[in-house]
Amino acid sequence: MRILKEEDIKNIMVGATFLGSGGGGSPKDGLELLERLKDEGHELSVVLHDPKELKPEDYAVMVAGIGAPRAFKEKKFGPEAIYAFETITKISFIGGKSITHLMAGELGGFNTIVPIYVAIAKGVPLVDADGNGRAVPELSTGLYPTYDIPPHPLVLSNSDGDSVVAYLKDPMNHTAAETIARQLAVGWGMLAAFATWIVNKQQIIDYLAPYTITLSQKIGEIFTQVKDKGEGVDSLTSRLEKEIGALELFRGKISKLEFRTEGGFDFGTTTIEGVGKYAGKTMTIDFKNENMLAKIDGKIVTMVPDLICMVDSDALFPITNADTKEGQNVVIYGMPAPENARKSPKGFECWRHILEKLKYEGDYIPLEKLVGR
Repeated sequence: MRILKEEDIKNIMVGATFLGSGGGGSPKDGLELLERLKDEGHELSVVLHDPKELKPEDYAVMVAGIGAPRAFKEKKFGPEAIYAFETITKISFIGGKSITHLMAGELGGFNTIVPIYVAIAKGVPLVDADGNGRAVPELSTGLYPTYDIPPHPLVLSNSDGDSVVAYLKDPMNHTAAETIARQLAVGWGMLAAFATWIVNKQQIIDYLAPYTITLSQKIGEIFTQVKDKGEGVDSLTSRLEKEIGALELFRGKISKLEFRTEGGFDFGTTTIEGVGKYAGKTMTIDFKNENMLAKIDGKIVTMVPDLICMVDSDALFPITNADTKEGQNVVIYGMPAPENARKSPKGFECWRHILEKLKYEGDYIPLEKLVGR
């Protein structure tokens, strides 16, 4: 157990933005949540538990925002997350499970801060883990469906305090859960809060992504230290590769952004023209909220579930697809997916329906094999 203070939480936000692989919400929105807590008189302090510290009778639940990333930039968010947590806690207690902890359902500059926001507001400890080791666009993608952890019950809440509880006929039907959650989010202005996936100690350790809050904090500290020392991208690349295993894939300037919001998702392609040793080359990144597929001159260099992480090379700060703009100088990193995503065939299969729409119908090829490292 350790206590996270304001500086720790802000470093976690930076690192989670990097690991969010283009999604997971903008850190600007995450920072706004933290500032709101301070305005309400809360101290930015939360207890973080090692998942191994949980007792057999303890249960953790995730809470997050769902909707189009750009909608979160335009609207206030916060109370709905507390409503969702309170509702699922009541339902869980009636069902014989006592929710004792919060955890992040995914990594991202916003959705990793949402459970921290609720934890501080409600005085509940946080687990050093998340449900995916990255951000994911759908409830049917990631580690929860890979290991048959049911999104049941599913609670959706809006800012007015309206909550909907969904009980699935088939508790493992993540596609049905996604449809329900997405339709409600669209109906509520393209965003809502949801809470689900009640898990115990062993599920977190065996199936999900333990210790990713600490990992996020470490990455955030790397960014902070590089900036404070006045160092540049070369130093950042060296430290990220040495300390967390991230590989630089490309540097360049965003020359084109194709973008549309549809059905509660942000879709598009980011085109980057290379600079320096990448001059004369072009990288394209296809995304559905998160980055799905990266190519250099038409050759695939990274695919989900592995991470495709983007950094503003002038600001030395990780960015999401909600924050990109044409003319922005960026550096792209690849990072292997968590072990639990790679050790099961379902860790890739849950992404196949998205990749097929991007005209990729092959099998999973690990990052290190694609780039030859």
